[in-house]
Amino acid sequence: MDKDYYSILGVSRNATKEEIKRAYRELAKKYHPDLHPENRKEYEEKFKEISEAYEVLMDDEKRRIYDQYGAEGVKFGPQGFDWSNFTHFDDLQDLFNQFFKDMGFGSFFREERDRNIYITMDLDLKDAYFGGEKNVVYERETTCPECKGTGAKDGKTKKCPTCNGTGQVRNVRNMGFMQYVTVQPCPTCNGKGYIIEEKCPRCKGKGRIIIKENIEVKVPKGVENGTRLRVRGKGTGNDGDLIILVRIREDSRFRREGDDLYTEVSIPFTKAALGTEIPLEHISGERLNVKISPGTQPGEMIKIRGKGMPRLNSHGYGDLFVRINVTIPKNLTQRQRELLMQLDNEPERKGFFHNRFM
Repeated sequence: MDKDYYSILGVSRNATKEEIKRAYRELAKKYHPDLHPENRKEYEEKFKEISEAYEVLMDDEKRRIYDQYGAEGVKFGPQGFDWSNFTHFDDLQDLFNQFFKDMGFGSFFREERDRNIYITMDLDLKDAYFGGEKNVVYERETTCPECKGTGAKDGKTKKCPTCNGTGQVRNVRNMGFMQYVTVQPCPTCNGKGYIIEEKCPRCKGKGRIIIKENIEVKVPKGVENGTRLRVRGKGTGNDGDLIILVRIREDSRFRREGDDLYTEVSIPFTKAALGTEIPLEHISGERLNVKISPGTQPGEMIKIRGKGMPRLNSHGYGDLFVRINVTIPKNLTQRQRELLMQLDNEPERKGFFHNRFM
């Protein structure tokens, strides 16, 4: 009888790879032979069956052949599927990690410690505009200069008796249908290959000390909020990096959107009606003259090209947008009131203020 790989994994014939992977992981945990020692042979066969289905359905070419010709069309050799045909052991890494962790073995695959150091750098918008060198002070771990990282007084060590100086131990684990041989750091010497008889007085046997770093970091022009700057070799030891997360403080006058800047200015309604030029101090300190055209409306935006933020890792600048707020006086003198009423009542100006500012 032809095998129905879709039914074996409990998925539909149009299932996505993500759905197939999720189904396989659930079944692999359910039918793992080591969880059923009383019926190991039976569960070994079931585990092999679902793995065969997974191998076929996760491979585009094998799945196409299977959909067209059935399981007989997928050639695994004269003896059928065996573990030499399985090509998705990487997909089992997380599954086995969790499996062994639940059984008290720790991680099945060795995980490297993250030796990077992460700090934040707070900048004003003006600092982000200009970029330049910024001083950074932080602490990091480095090799003890007195014991050269051995942790032993005067650097004198003794070969580890557990691993015979290799720093590693081999573990053999039966997975029911196969054996996994793993190499892990020696628990006696923590992978160093030697043991310490007398600790270094400076680092207390750790082989590392904490130092304060004071470095200059180059901040690029136009740096954005959330940008990460990397300084290589300035993390833990000599192989870690310093990762700096840039945070841009809010500015009281300018707001940034991408490479563009936004600001607001207020002018009297008479200037909005007649037109004018107003001075504006840019984020860079440059003094700009903003031209207000006659009849400018409240809330109108004036665009000044090339006066935004520098484009990060590129050339040119964004634009500056100036929002015009029109102020209307609350208290008028008698003379001002008469002039405005006279202007509003002129035939050619009838409704002037209502139409423009109301």
